[in-house]
Amino acid sequence: EESDEESDEESDEEPDEEPDEEDASVSASGSGDASAEMFAGTALPHEFGNGDPRCAWRYDFEPRTAGAYSVHVKLLTYNGFADFDLEKCNVEQQPVPGGGGDDIEPLEEMNRRRVAELASRNNWTHARGVSGFKMYSPNDACCEACTRARGCRAWTTPGSRHYDNCQLFFDRVEDDLDFADGRTGHYLGRGRSYTFTKQTFGYVERRRRLQERRLAVAPDDIKKPWGPDMFKNAAHGTSRSESTAYFLGCGWSSLMSFESPCHDPSDDMVHGSGVRVQVGSPPPPGPAPPGEERPEGAERRPCTLEDERVSNSFAGRWVQYPFPDDETCSALVQDRKTKADFRDFRAEYLDDEPPLCWHRDDISRHANTCVEPGCQWVLNHRWKTSLRKQDRWYGRWEQYGCNVMDVSTADLQKCVDERRISKIEVRGASIAEILDGYMIQRTHGIKFVKEGGNTLTAILDTLKFPHLLWHNSVARQRSLFEDDAQFPPVPPTVEHYWVSGFYITSEREPHTHVDRSLQFTRLAEEILGERGYRPINVLGPTAAFAYDTDGQADGLHISGPPAKVAVQKFFHHLCRDVLA
Repeated sequence: EESDEESDEESDEEPDEEPDEEDASVSASGSGDASAEMFAGTALPHEFGNGDPRCAWRYDFEPRTAGAYSVHVKLLTYNGFADFDLEKCNVEQQPVPGGGGDDIEPLEEMNRRRVAELASRNNWTHARGVSGFKMYSPNDACCEACTRARGCRAWTTPGSRHYDNCQLFFDRVEDDLDFADGRTGHYLGRGRSYTFTKQTFGYVERRRRLQERRLAVAPDDIKKPWGPDMFKNAAHGTSRSESTAYFLGCGWSSLMSFESPCHDPSDDMVHGSGVRVQVGSPPPPGPAPPGEERPEGAERRPCTLEDERVSNSFAGRWVQYPFPDDETCSALVQDRKTKADFRDFRAEYLDDEPPLCWHRDDISRHANTCVEPGCQWVLNHRWKTSLRKQDRWYGRWEQYGCNVMDVSTADLQKCVDERRISKIEVRGASIAEILDGYMIQRTHGIKFVKEGGNTLTAILDTLKFPHLLWHNSVARQRSLFEDDAQFPPVPPTVEHYWVSGFYITSEREPHTHVDRSLQFTRLAEEILGERGYRPINVLGPTAAFAYDTDGQADGLHISGPPAKVAVQKFFHHLCRDVLA
């Protein structure tokens, strides 16, 4: 079969040494006679040099399967490693009088007067409303919008018009040039009645005239929340007036309707995406039957914690194998037996099945439901790859230099008994809920030893990474990681594993994007390792599925095969010495 996936992954270069470069996600996927493999990572700008003015995107990978490969590249960030100082937002609370009432129209009228008075007092003659998408923290988001907008002097929240989360102020209209079309003199993106064109499979790139480009979202389409609390928490502030990061993609963004000129979810694809390259002739032998894959795996050494370092994030790729037959595994159905609050598709896994059966999946059933109001709009207009069409998918994340073992239920029980494990905890926030759903499934039926003085507690901790990226500067997060009260040294009776940041293809909240995910993962590795915390690196595994199994199509909550890798690696390191 043909595999035509697109996704992301970070290269193990040092892009943070070039903080003002542009990043793009890239994937190369190929299929041979009996298997397919996926590579995904971050492409960086490449200059030809020697007087050649051209530039290109560069991403190095080594195909290991002969066949046809397709390559897709999508823009993600510019200046993604830029830090921020929220104190420079100079936030001042200014609640709208009567802000505790329930009648929205009088509140909107009083807010319009407040906004007009603020502009008049400071002689700001031009203003632009920002109708954002799900701004959970309007102060941070509006400050970020003002910092990104050329010439913006100040901001206030909410804005003066219905559904405007922010109002940005300028000294003159000429300062507000974000969407100016120099050829026509028109301002782009000011209309409020346009949405994405719905994507169909096979669509990669269509060149369209500049005047056809519209804003990605209109507030009437998404029916976003709008209520009295917006006015009770009214505030204003200034631009941070510092270098900042920019999210360039067409994915979920809290500032989606402000700065994204995407008309179609494929608008962020680099010219040339979809090219197909034939590799290898004749093709090498296909994989062994399910349960006997990777015969070279037995010869490779078991992966160690050193292999989880950030520098090894992408030292591997996804390999897809033939789907196991009904004699090997049970039917591929939704798990209704294991009790867990799991909102996404999760295939049933029986305790006595070979562990390979746990890796089966139906990609088409992932990320199809909404948890939050308004997200259905994103689901209907998402960019996706041909991976979404695979309803009988079986594949593995395979490290290049080592082997991550699979653990059967019997193996896990032996590990629990010999290591005297009294409990396994999964800590964190929303991403921890995803991992916990798979953890509960794999530990179903396991009998832990009674807790005592010589027992072991095993912890899998996501560190609430998205929240750290959202709220904390690098200096602030460093101080938190170094704080003994926040992260005390791990005692001998505990093995505390922490999960790296995911490969994020969105900016759900300000500052929550892939470059900072890598940056904070490096910071955790540097500081927490000295205190006994053990890494589980999933930057690479999450990259290839970041557009297809991300909950609510938000580019952040990546479920399915990559989340299983985190649990598989956890069991590997926890039980390696017992089961090797």
